[in-house]
Amino acid sequence: MLVKERSFRREDLSFFMTQPTRHEIATRKILLELPGMDAVTRATSIFTGADGQPLPLEIYQPIGVTIPSPAALIVEGYPDPGFAKFLGCRFMEMAWSVSLARLIAASGLAAITYSNREPVADLDALLDHLAANGPALGVDSGRLALWATSGHGPLALSRLPRAACAVLSNPFACDLAPATEVAHAAATFRFVAPAASWPIDRPLFIVRSGRDEMPGLNASLDRFVTHALAQNAPLTLVNHPEAPHSFELFHDSEMTRLLLRQALAFLKSSLAP
Repeated sequence: MLVKERSFRREDLSFFMTQPTRHEIATRKILLELPGMDAVTRATSIFTGADGQPLPLEIYQPIGVTIPSPAALIVEGYPDPGFAKFLGCRFMEMAWSVSLARLIAASGLAAITYSNREPVADLDALLDHLAANGPALGVDSGRLALWATSGHGPLALSRLPRAACAVLSNPFACDLAPATEVAHAAATFRFVAPAASWPIDRPLFIVRSGRDEMPGLNASLDRFVTHALAQNAPLTLVNHPEAPHSFELFHDSEMTRLLLRQALAFLKSSLAP
């Protein structure tokens, strides 16, 4: 079902061709497996980045589906060249990204991963590409969710007007004046934090780890949740009291697996026709 726009040329992707040793965290898979994950097919294509140059795109399709599927887009809030230099691979190549995409596809939705050079502009370019080419790519772009964690959260939240819903796992969200935790974290860890004017009618599923060790994350997240609830936003919050940051990689427990299943069920319910 996926239509390749054209084959990759080596010179197109020379920016990404270095292969340093992967950081250990880039090899960790999500601590949940679903039947059929290994049988999920992954199709590779490209989209045109904001600078006019091609960027890689992969779509994981649910098994046995022959019509365009609702999809979850796994958002990257860091510039990929710097990310790859630090972790030894692109964001879309991390075992976390691949295993999450396979989980989403095994649950019955398409999953989308991609690379970027400029996080904000390239995500907008990808969303435009999906809007224009969704059926040919096997994606129902009218039923699109965003999934983001940690420093990827602010970018996902800022683009929520272009999606139907979002899963935010241990996210930095956005600063509510006079707080500055998110801006400080963005400057420290070098993720993007565009201004967010998020629509309160979009359902959110938020996972909070009670023992998150990222400076200022839970303080900013708790403030965001309080504000969202005051606006009567459709928000589901699940708290994992004993878990650290990146609970899905480091807290091997039935609670971790339960929360991941709940997040997947939220996506299916929110994207249902």
